[in-house]
Amino acid sequence: MDIPSLLSPQETPRTTPTPPAKASTRKPRKPRASKLANAVQSSPLSNTTLPPPTIPHSAMAQAHHATHSPTMMSPTSVLRTSSAGTPSVDGTRTSRQPSTPGMDTLADLASMQHHQQTARANAGGLRSAEIYENPTSSGTVFPNLQAMSRPSVPTLRGGCYDVSMMDGAGDVPSPRTYSARSLSEADLQTVAQLVSYLAANPFSYESHVQLINLLHRGLLNHVQPHLSSTAAGDPHTYDLLHDLQNAREAINARFALGEDLWANWIQDQILLASSLEDRISVMELCQKAVDEETSSTKLWLVYGNWMLSLYRNANGHDEKASGFETLSTRHEWSEEDKIVAREVFSWPQLMNVWKRGAQETMWRLNDSHVMWDTYTGLLLQELASSPSQDAIATTQYHFVNRLQTPHATWDQTFQAYSNFVSKYENATYEVTMVTANRLGTSAKNKYGAREVMEANILRAGQNNDQAAELGAFGEYIEWELAQSRKKQVFDFELANALYQRATLRFPSNTELWEAWAMFLIEEITSHGRRNVSAFPVLERAARHCPWSGTLWSQYLLTAEIDKLPFPHIGDIKHKATSTGLLDAGGMEEVLKVHTAWCGFLRRRAFHQDSTDEEMDVAEVGIRSAIEDMETLGRTKYGKDYQGDPEYRLEKIYIKYLTQSRNWQGARESYKKLISKKGDSYEFWLRYYLWEMATWSKLAYSESDPNGPGGPVKPTEATKVLQQALRRPKLDWPEKIIETYRYHCEDHEDAEELQSSIAQVWKAKKAVQKRREREAYEAYEGSRAEALKQQQQAQQDVTNDQVECANIGKRKREDSHDGEASKKSRPDGNEHAEPPVEAHHPSAPSSLKRDRENTTIIVRNLPIETTETRIRQYFRDCGTINSLKLLPEADGGSATASIEFSKDDVLTAQTKDMKLFDGKEIEVHVGSGSTLYVCNFPPTVDEAWMREKFQKYGEIVDVRFPSLKFNSHRRFCYVQFKSSADAKAATQLDGEVLGDDLKLLAKISDPGRRQERQGPIYEGRELYLANLDWNATKKEIKQAFSKYGEVEKVRVPTKVDGSSKGLAFIVFSNKDEATAALEMNLVRFKNRVLNVSVSTNDANKRQANRIITSTSQRTTASPTPDIPLTKTNGDNHIVASPNPPTASASKSSEIQSRTIALLNVPDTVNDSRIRALAERYGELVKVLLRPDHQGAILEFKDVASVGKATLGIDGQEIAPGRAITVGTVGEMLKQKAEKRSDKIGSTKPNVPLQAAAPIRRPNQPGPRRGARGGLGFKRGGVGLSGLSAIHDEEGKEKEVYSNGEGVEEQGKAKSNADFKAMFLNK
Repeated sequence: MDIPSLLSPQETPRTTPTPPAKASTRKPRKPRASKLANAVQSSPLSNTTLPPPTIPHSAMAQAHHATHSPTMMSPTSVLRTSSAGTPSVDGTRTSRQPSTPGMDTLADLASMQHHQQTARANAGGLRSAEIYENPTSSGTVFPNLQAMSRPSVPTLRGGCYDVSMMDGAGDVPSPRTYSARSLSEADLQTVAQLVSYLAANPFSYESHVQLINLLHRGLLNHVQPHLSSTAAGDPHTYDLLHDLQNAREAINARFALGEDLWANWIQDQILLASSLEDRISVMELCQKAVDEETSSTKLWLVYGNWMLSLYRNANGHDEKASGFETLSTRHEWSEEDKIVAREVFSWPQLMNVWKRGAQETMWRLNDSHVMWDTYTGLLLQELASSPSQDAIATTQYHFVNRLQTPHATWDQTFQAYSNFVSKYENATYEVTMVTANRLGTSAKNKYGAREVMEANILRAGQNNDQAAELGAFGEYIEWELAQSRKKQVFDFELANALYQRATLRFPSNTELWEAWAMFLIEEITSHGRRNVSAFPVLERAARHCPWSGTLWSQYLLTAEIDKLPFPHIGDIKHKATSTGLLDAGGMEEVLKVHTAWCGFLRRRAFHQDSTDEEMDVAEVGIRSAIEDMETLGRTKYGKDYQGDPEYRLEKIYIKYLTQSRNWQGARESYKKLISKKGDSYEFWLRYYLWEMATWSKLAYSESDPNGPGGPVKPTEATKVLQQALRRPKLDWPEKIIETYRYHCEDHEDAEELQSSIAQVWKAKKAVQKRREREAYEAYEGSRAEALKQQQQAQQDVTNDQVECANIGKRKREDSHDGEASKKSRPDGNEHAEPPVEAHHPSAPSSLKRDRENTTIIVRNLPIETTETRIRQYFRDCGTINSLKLLPEADGGSATASIEFSKDDVLTAQTKDMKLFDGKEIEVHVGSGSTLYVCNFPPTVDEAWMREKFQKYGEIVDVRFPSLKFNSHRRFCYVQFKSSADAKAATQLDGEVLGDDLKLLAKISDPGRRQERQGPIYEGRELYLANLDWNATKKEIKQAFSKYGEVEKVRVPTKVDGSSKGLAFIVFSNKDEATAALEMNLVRFKNRVLNVSVSTNDANKRQANRIITSTSQRTTASPTPDIPLTKTNGDNHIVASPNPPTASASKSSEIQSRTIALLNVPDTVNDSRIRALAERYGELVKVLLRPDHQGAILEFKDVASVGKATLGIDGQEIAPGRAITVGTVGEMLKQKAEKRSDKIGSTKPNVPLQAAAPIRRPNQPGPRRGARGGLGFKRGGVGLSGLSAIHDEEGKEKEVYSNGEGVEEQGKAKSNADFKAMFLNK
């Protein structure tokens, strides 16, 4: 094997190439011992370090300034002295083939391993031309270019940027002042800073990109100073042109550019191209770009359009290339250039570029049509100019193949094929199109199944949300890989193309490249896809992410599997370790590459056709890698460096020595690892198993020199276990003890077995004491921790007692001085209601229903369409929660507002631009079309809202919130037909209404959240319970003023004006309120206070508004018919076991003045009820019961009740909701309203009608009192059966029996009857 081929040209010490070894010198080697066994050294390696997604600047600098390892002693003398023979295990010499001339370079190879970093500074400039020599290079695609004398790519030098980029770190150039009229002073300063930074940190990818983009922008500004200007500058006069060229060369030497940087580079070179040679250089640059980014539609399109431009300018008379988009040039072509160009740029070469582009991008679902459509247009132009049956057949195959490939514009492709068939195969048009449709059904369905995920990626890209785009790609890939292979749903080409697109969009994402590589490897190894190779992908991956040891190691392994030549594999390894980027990724990344390289060397050395030279190369290479890692580890971590916890390189070296039958060398390698791995039972077990494997190979081939000639005993293996037992800090000694016992029982004699039993007993005792000591230390530690937690818990309990005292539900009624509260307030103070709920951002963080973002607006619907037809059209998109259909003002179309679930709204958007009953509809999300409105008068209804906002646009819906669980909510949502109308309606935001209310009208966005404000939410309001009945606000304020400024004291009162025994105190800040908690359990006047922080209880199931105070009415009573049980907070109507003590006459009088309103929507508040009822008479009380769809009204006199009953009954308080007047009992029978506007919920919300009693025929016979049949009682009456009794006049009448008594037919007992029954017990 030619050893110098492993070395790079810069590192090869010879000026005269070594003559290749003859074929006859390559003979199979014989087993031999290693020459360098005595010189083997251990290698402590680093702990694992995961690579960052992008290499930080600090890591780059650290990697670049890493100290190089000292030069290893050259093994040349050892090799030369052992060239005649190698000592074998038994001391004899085994003759072997003399070394080839390449053996003299082994010392240089070892030296190269230690000095790889010296080549890092030489990575500047463009890559050498041979990197691009491949079957698709410009030299093979355009053979006519070979004879032309020209630079392949412009090589520019100028300024000082080339010095800073091409020289190594540390050669920092002198500061330079940059000037360019097309860049601002701030931009020029940034350029200078970036150049200075890159001089010291040449591996900072982000800085390279930032510098190039900044210089590129300056060039564009120089060429076209203003968008409105028609004068264009000369790009050659750009002051920083040389710096831009050199910056691109520098990054291209270290990293892959990516499609955006390539596209900008090509664009700039087109601006600079003024001669035929320049234009050919641009063409070569395009070729290099697509070679590196093979699946980039963007680069292939630029390449193809440039070729079209060249061909059209060279062959202006040719009509085949007319009608297509081309790239314009700034300079005119001379006649001489055109003559030469006609020889260079031919039609087949042009078509070859477009054909390759279409093939490379054919599986890109989103944009493959960009290349295919233009290529097809060129094919049709060519066919039209020279039609033939072969050309027609070829073009037809081209169409059919495309129709069987999933892509976004399948319908347009089908239409183009229809036109082609009509023109060239019209006789078989119908049969051909039916067949094409059948063949393309699968491809069309595949795209349809992926359309939503494609839309997600497109939407994220349009929003420039890279995180969302990366997440969309991840979900898409996961879905693609989950498709069933058994059902033949999985499509390898689509999955592979998806990885291509993801890595092209995120070229520096290591995880994406690794996932793609693992996907291809699994397809090759597990699914037998032998026509696929992971090598090109790993080659690109290593160039895009050169800091990833995983990618480099897989690259090396794949090269070995593909049986690439040894120099090629060595060059891959050299590229990986010579740049310093692996060091920036961490020790673990460097170790992965060295492990892959050393594993390759070992396997190559023991291949069946290997030679002694290859074995020497492996030994030197493995030892060199071990020493490199040790030096790197000590440089990074100092003397505390403990090496690789898995000692991977040492394992490879031991395996190498073992395969070389150098048992003693391998044993010495294990012994040198004891000092650092001796506390690991896994190390000792591996060492022991190696000794046993070695012994098994020698057990019956050699004899014990001290024995009677029998097989040798595994003495070395026994010593290994004995040495392990003596380690005091062994992590799992029980495992070693067990292994030692079994080993001696199986392999040792009686004497040694007895000795082992004693050693095991002693070891177990030591381990037992150790475990007891560890258990005691653990117990003490846990005890101390438990004590600490107990103390903390006690402190928490104390705080909880202060902050979380048991308070009931808050009562809020007005006091005599007219102070406002939530529950009751006198007339004229309604504007002083507590602040309504904060603007929509205070919506719950976990939204159950997000109408604003799950509603779509469908426009251009046929005017005659119905809601049923719309539901049918969108039913495959998911569940429709609500639908509203409105005609447009022009009368020619209709618009629908459809609400879906969160997951289904994306699917519904795919209907955009589709046909609906012959009309093309528009579908878009209705975000931003809904207003959140609050802080309006309490009597406002839907009609008021529509009248207020209708001037800004057509209103789709007005929604008020349910008051079922919080009767004090006052806000609504106004949905417009378009977001523009909603935005215009925000002009009303801040408008002052009556009672000093400032209207709030903002675009609704439930996804945002704001913390509520106010004393309760800020924690500065205290709740006082068990307050003395006679305590006044002045006395309370005086008692609490010592803790801080008291802003407000509120003492809720009962209906009769007396205190409820509780109060609320508001301090100026939270700290003062917390300090005032000291008053908890302190006697104040005649009672012990219970003080706690106020909390907001939103579950207020009713609103009890007292309209008339006790001095204005004759009686103050609880709700009629139902006893009122008072709790510490609100007045709740609950069943009380004890009846009220009021007299029956007084209760009857209250009942006569009370009515109930039924069928009241739970969105109607008590203010609207009061406004509706007080026109008929003076009210005493309004009790809102949204939990029963009703309200209770108590008037001051009976006459008002009669007027209200006649006037209110039948009125619509909301569209479609007519109020019914009834009794309180009838109202309480109603259940809470179930709000559901989902499609299909069309049944009215009314209780089910009770089933009629079952009439059963009487048993035959003369006596009614006879024994009845099954299910009947005596007297012929069964369950709910018909019976007969006599009334007071002796007439017989039918009654129904319920089993316990009789009930007159048609007469139902009222609540008053049941109440009387209880009172008469």
